[in-house]
Amino acid sequence: MEFFAGGRTEIGGNHTDHQGGCILCAATEQGIRAEAFPNGTDAIHIESEGFGSFDIEIGDCDPRAEEAETSAALVRGIMNCFIESGNIFGGFDAKITSEIPSGSGLSSSAAFEILIGKIISGLFFENSVPELRLAQFGKIAENDYFGKPCGLMDQLVCAVGGTVFADFSDPEMPQYRKIDFDFAESGYSVAVIDCKASHADLTDDYAGIVRDMGLVAWNMGYTVLSEAEEAEFIAQFPILRQKCGERAVMRALHYFDETRRAKEETEALENGNFGEFLRLYRESAKSSEEKLKNIISENEPEQKLWKAISAAREFLGEKGAARVHGGGFAGTAQAIVPEEMSADFAAAMEEKGFGVMFVL
Repeated sequence: MEFFAGGRTEIGGNHTDHQGGCILCAATEQGIRAEAFPNGTDAIHIESEGFGSFDIEIGDCDPRAEEAETSAALVRGIMNCFIESGNIFGGFDAKITSEIPSGSGLSSSAAFEILIGKIISGLFFENSVPELRLAQFGKIAENDYFGKPCGLMDQLVCAVGGTVFADFSDPEMPQYRKIDFDFAESGYSVAVIDCKASHADLTDDYAGIVRDMGLVAWNMGYTVLSEAEEAEFIAQFPILRQKCGERAVMRALHYFDETRRAKEETEALENGNFGEFLRLYRESAKSSEEKLKNIISENEPEQKLWKAISAAREFLGEKGAARVHGGGFAGTAQAIVPEEMSADFAAAMEEKGFGVMFVL
């Protein structure tokens, strides 16, 4: 049987999910594919193009320190989630190929997790495992086995597919729906721009946003910002600025603005008002740059990101838009590009040393 799980690209709701906010994301056309068949044994055999092969015995579920940040860890974690849920299944062979470039910011780990879940569901349970359940399994595997803290956003979008709006007020059981919208039919494409920079040394910058927003929430008496009313935050703004500092309160303000914008962007797409969506998209980009301050620095990787965004904006003008992609630390930028400009846009960006991949 053949299986596929797409990557994900964040469109709206930048840095909101970890505070229980709203997001607008889409599963990408690029993803991870597999051919898989039951093998009649008690072992899972994975062959991954370019990464070799490995075997895992069914029921050998304990996390292994030496497997941290490996595909084997994710398979073992997904297997354990199925078994702990009372699902008995057999061994299988899977040959896997990925269309997601390494470091592209398209959530290859989440796509892989969902792919393994789909294989087990498809081979042994007639594809009956709900998409949210697969996403929850993926999150557990990534947190407890792979060793990377994450929320549920990436896994949820990879599992659901298409364009997805989600509200993470309940982080374990988010409310979500697919949006009936096709970027291609609108005459636009979504591109991810490879800025030719590594974000490996900037992970603390990302964590700093989470800490700052959490600090404001804590000083308001809450765990995350979604538990607070925006009016309550505005009323306490002067006091919170004194307690938490300017940067933290501006990042909290970004959260409230951005989670509201994700809802408005979704409404614009559902109503076919692409012009309004682009306006909101540009507002989101501006908020990320001004309030998060996560790309305007002297770090060389972030400078490369800023140069890529500036080049994209200069080329597109008012006909498109460009912004930070996802967490926004060095690796990639994102652009909304009119179809008739796609080829010229890619050529212009590549001439400046940046790579372009159209994902929607």
